[in-house]
Order: sequence, then structure tokens, then C-alpha cells
Amino acid sequence: MMRVRPRLNPRIDGMGLMSPTSPRRAYALVLVVAVALLSVLCASPSVQATPPTIKPAAAITVTIVLNQAAYLSGDVAIATAMVYRTPGPANYTYNWTVRDASGRLVNTTVYGVSKFSYSIPLNYTGFLIFAVRVDDAQGLTSNSQQFVFVYVAVMSLRLDRGDFSPGDTITASYSVTSHVILRPTYDYEVDDTSGTIVLSGNTNNTTFSFHTPAPAASRTYRFLVTAREGTNTSRAQLFIGQATGAILGATFDRASYAPGDSIHAHLTVTPRGTMALPLQFTWTLSLSGSGGSPSISAITTVPEVDLSLTIPAGVGTGDLAVTATESSTGTSIGHTLHIGTTNALWSTDIGGVPLFAVLLGLLFILLLVAVLGLWRRVGGGHLMGPRAAPPPPPPGGTTQAPTTMPMSVICTHCGKSIDLTTSKRPIEVMCPSCGETQLVA
Repeated sequence: MMRVRPRLNPRIDGMGLMSPTSPRRAYALVLVVAVALLSVLCASPSVQATPPTIKPAAAITVTIVLNQAAYLSGDVAIATAMVYRTPGPANYTYNWTVRDASGRLVNTTVYGVSKFSYSIPLNYTGFLIFAVRVDDAQGLTSNSQQFVFVYVAVMSLRLDRGDFSPGDTITASYSVTSHVILRPTYDYEVDDTSGTIVLSGNTNNTTFSFHTPAPAASRTYRFLVTAREGTNTSRAQLFIGQATGAILGATFDRASYAPGDSIHAHLTVTPRGTMALPLQFTWTLSLSGSGGSPSISAITTVPEVDLSLTIPAGVGTGDLAVTATESSTGTSIGHTLHIGTTNALWSTDIGGVPLFAVLLGLLFILLLVAVLGLWRRVGGGHLMGPRAAPPPPPPGGTTQAPTTMPMSVICTHCGKSIDLTTSKRPIEVMCPSCGETQLVA
């Protein structure tokens, strides 16, 4: 019996797939889907993984800041810990220690705060070491220390001049600052260049004087003062030398100028001490602050000169610096001149006060006196209180005016005469002297 093979239907089955009768179509469909997926993947933006943020390594440092660079015995030292921490602040614990110059522990403060106070004993001098250890409670610590010196006392010493000429008297003034030396006795001495003591003594005063010999016996002197009380001492010294060299002086014809004016200056050189002046002098007068810095020079055989220098016409108004030099002695001097118009009332001084201010003060006083006089004249009474009550009128009632002209009556308040210009009665009149009024019948 012959079997007939059924023919395959190339249609799509119920699941939507191609039947096995069309493999080429199935391959084509798969290829199209693969190409579409590849296109979508290529068109989508690339996504890269963001690396984790690297946090900075935590670190901490501390610096000690003292309220003074040095101290006296008995002072209170204040130390402040300045903490710097990365990435940020935290809760800190401060452990403070203080040691003396031998390294011995003299103070310990644990779990303290950033500011630390230490009272220095009255009997201590020498170095102190302040140290702090800071803990942020997160595993980080930092240490710092600071050295400071403690003195029993410090002294001030001043001379009344910067140098001397033979025959001058030099006065020294001094004082001591201390919590220990409270009632000092001062030992003083003056030494010459060779170290020989030329003056010495002791006093409770805070000054002494030394008269330099003439002719000079030394070019320099040393002033040494020691304050002492018991075993505690403090000293200070200063050196002073004999005057030498030269001084350059400059005077100008005016205090202010206008652009284009000429400056007239008189320059002089004055020797000091034993200095000998040269045979020839080279002078220079120059302006600064203007274009080109104009200047003028001269050579003389005498220690003075008159120089004229024109101010550029284009210079602005304001203050202008002028410099004068004399090169043979190596001296110079600076001066400031005003460029522009200046009110004579402001530029003129009377005892250091501008003339304008003096005139304004006088005008104010005159106006005040005039106002007070007018106040009294119109019957304003006393400025500082109520006006006093007038005395009672004299017996007899009202004052009768005479029948003859000129008529007058006596003021019942001040006793001055009041002239009457009318015969009308009764009339109320006012006294021109005191301003009081009264009735005339």
C-alpha cells in the first residue's frame, strides 16, 4: 500500500513562528533582530563607573601662642593652643604641662581647655617650657611646646641727648619694673672709653647728671644703672658719643608756590664737634614727584649758598618734596613745599593755631557779648535764673509828673531818671537803664 507524504504548509503557525518549510526567512528575521539590537546598543550613551571619592587623610597640628614674649617673676602667663585639623574641627582635649629650665615638672593640667593660665612664682627666674598635647577623640593627637624667659625685673634708662659736646651736662633718667624689687636703691656709674669709672654713686632718686670735661677726655661714655633690693638686682646701660659730623640746613623764601614759580633756597652746613669743614662745597637742590626731576647744582668755597629752582608749569597742585644735598660733607635734608593757592588765614599761625581759627573765636566772643547785652536791654532778666523781684515803690503812691518840660521821673527800681515826652496821664513808662516799667499818674 502506498503512503502519501503530506505537504508542508509554508504559512505561519499559531505561535507566530515561521514554519520549517521557510528556513531562509527565519534566518533573515534573526539577522534583522540582531542588527537592530546592535544599533540600539551603539546608539545608547556610554556609561562609565564613577570612581569612589578619595577623602584627604586626616591630620592635626597645634601651635602655642603666649600673651607675652617674656615675663617677670610673679606675672600670670597665658598660653593659647591654636589647633589646625583636616578635614575639619572636632572636640578636642587639651593636656597642659609646664617645666622649668632643668626639665622638672612644675604644673600639669589634664582635660583642660584651649586657654591655659600659669602664675609664675615670685622666686623663679630663667626659662619656662609650656607644652600641650591635643587629642581629637578620633585617634589623632598633636604636641607643641614654647620656651619663654622669666626676669626678676626690667629697667628703663634714658639720656637727655643723643650725643655731647665737651662741657655738656648729661642727665640720665631711669626706673625699674618688677614684682620683687619694690623699694629699689640705684647704683650708678659712668665709664670712659678706656673703662675707667669717672663717676659713681648710689641714690634713691631716679635721675643723676654727669658734667663732661672740656677739653674732652673721652670720645664715648657708658652710663650703667643697677636697681637692687636685697639679693635681687636688675641693670641697664647706654652709650653716648661725642658730637661729630655736619648738619645741612635749608630755608625757603615761601611756604607755598604756584606751578611755574621759582623756589629760592638758602643752604648752610654747620660743623659739629671737632669736624673740620672742607675747602670746597658741592650743592644740589632737586624736586621729586614731577617729570624729569629738575635740579640745580653749585660749587662754593664757603659753607653756604643761595639756589633758585623753577617749578615745572605742568606740575599738579599739592605737596612737593624738595631734597638738598652737600656731597663734600655727605649731608642731605628733605623738605615739603605746597604747590597751589594757599589761604593766608590758614597758612599764618599764632602760637601754633591758624589765624583763621583765632579770628573766628574772637568773632564768636563778640557776638556772645552782643547777644547778652541785647537780652538785658529788652528786659530778659538773668540768664541763669528768675529775675529778682523789684523793690516796693516809695510811699506816696504814683509819681506826679512836673508841669514843666522836659518832664522826668525817677525809676523806682534802679533810681535812674526817666525822661517823659508826653503830658498824657496816666502813662506806663519803661526805664531805659534796667528795663523795668512803672505807672506815672
